[in-house]
Amino acid sequence: MNTKIYYVSPKGSALAIAEAISQATKATKEALMPAYMPENVSLMFLGCEGTKADATTVEFLSSLNNKRVRNAALYSCNPKQDESALAQMKGILTEKGINVVACKAFPGKGFLSGKQPGENDLKAAAEFAQQAIAAIK
Repeated sequence: MNTKIYYVSPKGSALAIAEAISQATKATKEALMPAYMPENVSLMFLGCEGTKADATTVEFLSSLNNKRVRNAALYSCNPKQDESALAQMKGILTEKGINVVACKAFPGKGFLSGKQPGENDLKAAAEFAQQAIAAIK
């Protein structure tokens, strides 16, 4: 299965989750910019930080179609584990005809508060990855 892992992580939280997903799936992780545009991807993991998807993530999602990516698993990292960014990203992908198989919010550093994902969060990220893979088999 062709799997890609992308993230935008100015505070390091989404990167930590991407690393756990990478280890669980044996797929390579890469920062969204300057990532190459995906082609014929069975499952894309995409993570961001904050309660809204950043402009880079929105632009990337808007450029996709269901020939480039068939299925997506989305995660966000923010202090309150708010799911607003997930809903925003899922909405864009759904409009593009891309199947969103899983969404999960993890802890993350915010402007003035929050923490990096801990050991239990990284285990949860690995489980999230396996569940997303199982959802498309």
